[in-house]
Amino acid sequence: MLKIRVRALIGAMIFLGYFLVYIVRYNLSVHIVDMVQVPKQILNTIYVDRKSLRNALSERTGNVLDIMYWNEMKIALLLAAYHIGYCICFPIFHNIGDVFGPTWVVGAAGFMSGVLNCLTSASAYYNFWMIFMIRLLIGFCAGAMLPSMIQVLRHWVPPTERHHFMWAYCGITTGTCCTFLLCSMVEYYFGWSIGFYISGSMQIIWAGFWLMLVADSPAKHSFISKEELSFLTTAIGTVFNIKLTNTQAPWKLILKSPPFWALCILNFGYAWMIISICIHGPLYYTIILNYSIYEAAALSALPFFLRLVLGTIIIQTYHWYKNNNKIKRVKHLRKYFIVVSHVIPGTLVSTSWLLPINPGPVLLTAATALTAAGMDFTLDICYELSPNYVNSINTVIKIIGNLPGVIVSLCVGEVTYKFKNSAVVWRFIWSFHGTILLFSGLIFLIWGDTHVQPWNDIKRRVRPRKFVVVRPSIMSHITEVDEDEISAQLPTSQRTKRFMNWKLSKN
Repeated sequence: MLKIRVRALIGAMIFLGYFLVYIVRYNLSVHIVDMVQVPKQILNTIYVDRKSLRNALSERTGNVLDIMYWNEMKIALLLAAYHIGYCICFPIFHNIGDVFGPTWVVGAAGFMSGVLNCLTSASAYYNFWMIFMIRLLIGFCAGAMLPSMIQVLRHWVPPTERHHFMWAYCGITTGTCCTFLLCSMVEYYFGWSIGFYISGSMQIIWAGFWLMLVADSPAKHSFISKEELSFLTTAIGTVFNIKLTNTQAPWKLILKSPPFWALCILNFGYAWMIISICIHGPLYYTIILNYSIYEAAALSALPFFLRLVLGTIIIQTYHWYKNNNKIKRVKHLRKYFIVVSHVIPGTLVSTSWLLPINPGPVLLTAATALTAAGMDFTLDICYELSPNYVNSINTVIKIIGNLPGVIVSLCVGEVTYKFKNSAVVWRFIWSFHGTILLFSGLIFLIWGDTHVQPWNDIKRRVRPRKFVVVRPSIMSHITEVDEDEISAQLPTSQRTKRFMNWKLSKN
């Protein structure tokens, strides 16, 4: 029992960390429906100025202070701000834990993120660009937290037990699911502004416990047992820091590898569909399908609950199959999973533009739930392609996988702002999302691979610095000697011969 006590504690803290990060990530997607309220309340009415709009809304809601005058493009910028900050921070500071220690990086970034989340409500009342900067900085903090938490887990989980700790990563799906339910419940009882204070306070409290209970490595932990320390030291061995691993990676060969880019595209399409549901699910259900915010929140949470259940079953079943040598192996098993997670849901959603009705909760829920077959497969395929450089290539894949958060928000905002924010427009938007998911799966089926690549065993040679070595010249050993002294040292016969030669040259 003592053998797994501290490891289980570390896993629980990482689970809660992911849980809270994703609540802070998507809480604005729920709260913004009540913050703006424009599309639902004046869908068929046009007000030419801000004063008439606020007067109309105050008559209907009774609280003019809770209404923000934001159009579709401003909403898109706010929804994209978090992902912009994350994409900026992740590639720059993904190895910052090597410098300051991953525990302190996670604790400090989590505390700052909680404080900034508490300031979101006040900044929304004050100025649009203030809340935009707040959301950008929250994403910046998340970009420092997530890679550092993975770095902590590398020091605590042996490779042979990695599949037993996949529940720590389930905090991502659990947090996404609970975001919609908890935020809608808080709005119902207290109002949207209180939701930011609650989630921010939870993250601040978690950051304090993180700094007290977590250490960078087992050797630095204060109350780990000797048995567990000995086991982890033997099982894990030396963990190289991220910076050293990245410098040794043969990037020229990696960037020329079709399987690597096929995996990047696979994760890009997967993230595109998931982020689209998270960002625009509540807005779509309330504006276009006329559900209440509470019904919309429940419908947005349902597919992620199904993903959590199905994904857990699939991951555990797959690792049981992988470690059981008595069962006959199926060739290209992962590609069958890709058909379920990408091709089938992508086809269902992409063909919705042919139907006279908009994609509803049944279609979107089924498509999102089927993506559970691809949960954790990106990281697992990274291990299959390159066990030596898994962290390096996974970093690049994560950066590319977070770009949809920026692209989807801005593109959908531009389309709904330029064209009418109607059901027909949204039908084509969802069809486009499904097409991205479908093509990403097809590309991996054609060019993807699940075997160790040749460049896995190649290390990039670091060119040694060229130093100029100043050697003494042979001319420095020459000394001036008088010719008479040289002649005096010669034998008599040689001196006579030399004199005769000189005499003949004179004549």
